[in-house]
Amino acid sequence: MIAASEYAVVLFAYNRPEKTRRTLLSLQRAVAFQQSLDPSAQAARVVAAIDGPKSNPKDRALVDEVTGVIRAEMPHAEIRRGLINRSLPAHLTSTLDDLFSTSSTRLLICIEDDVEIAPTLIAAMLHASERLGRDGFVIGAAPAHRDGSLEHQALSLDRVAHMASSDLLKSYIQEFSLDGAQREGAYGTRDHDAINRWSRGIALRAGVSPPEGTSQDRIRELAWKSNGVQLVGLPMRLVKHRGYWGQHNTPWYALRTGQLFQRLDQRPWVEISREITDLLGRR
Repeated sequence: MIAASEYAVVLFAYNRPEKTRRTLLSLQRAVAFQQSLDPSAQAARVVAAIDGPKSNPKDRALVDEVTGVIRAEMPHAEIRRGLINRSLPAHLTSTLDDLFSTSSTRLLICIEDDVEIAPTLIAAMLHASERLGRDGFVIGAAPAHRDGSLEHQALSLDRVAHMASSDLLKSYIQEFSLDGAQREGAYGTRDHDAINRWSRGIALRAGVSPPEGTSQDRIRELAWKSNGVQLVGLPMRLVKHRGYWGQHNTPWYALRTGQLFQRLDQRPWVEISREITDLLGRR
């Protein structure tokens, strides 16, 4: 069994206070449910990783508000706030590097700030992790897509999986100058054509299918596939995406991809845990 000291739940946040508040409400329920399964165990460690603000006063005020929301809604969370906006790839990589540097940390459950999660999500991630049989895995909180890719809004990964993707993600950041510390807004204005050519070359040499996109999610999956990391989507949906307005998510995109019709699985834990056990027992 994975002890509370061996894992952490990481909430990645930035400048969306109301979305963050709603995500925290569902996260609170998931933490409480996990502890109800073993009342004598320590509550899950929650880390709020907040990317720093951009240079304008409005952005700083929003990041300040997000920080306040987390302190008010989840006072026991450990808050890590950046000084400047680095964008998601650099922010994510540095956060995971730091958290996995603690020898006792085996697993991180990562959640983005614009989702609703089922109360059973943390329990399901731990239950699945215990049954995979070997290190080097990533688990998505929803069924995998037809091409084997995962939804990254809520996933868990172990230290081996992070190490397998860290070097390529850092090369991606350096090659295309995507760290906001060097150029503000760099990730949002990245050169998609150049990244596609670069990533396709890596996929060809590794003998895996090229990524369909230029985001840090797709680059991480390229690294995982190239290094034999297990990618597992849970057989039920335990995360629902709410970010329909943004660079990658619009109402039209949500309709085209089916995100508008996402529904959380609200079945009793005994049914969810049995289905996960049945799935991983067949692997």
